[in-house]
Amino acid sequence: MNAHTYSAMPPIELNQTKAEAHPLRPVFITVIALKVVVSAFLLATVSLAPPVAAEGTYLAAAIN
Repeated sequence: MNAHTYSAMPPIELNQTKAEAHPLRPVFITVIALKVVVSAFLLATVSLAPPVAAEGTYLAAAIN
């Protein structure tokens, strides 16, 4: 029974070919960035909204 050694194994060679980027990659990155911006805007809007049990002055401003 022969034991395998590292010197008996062939070296691993990685191909250094550069893969081409997908043509829609910029669109994907733009969509993700817009999603982040819109979600930040919506969270800011919700955090600035008055609570449901607000005083009547808030409700009067919303009705007019």
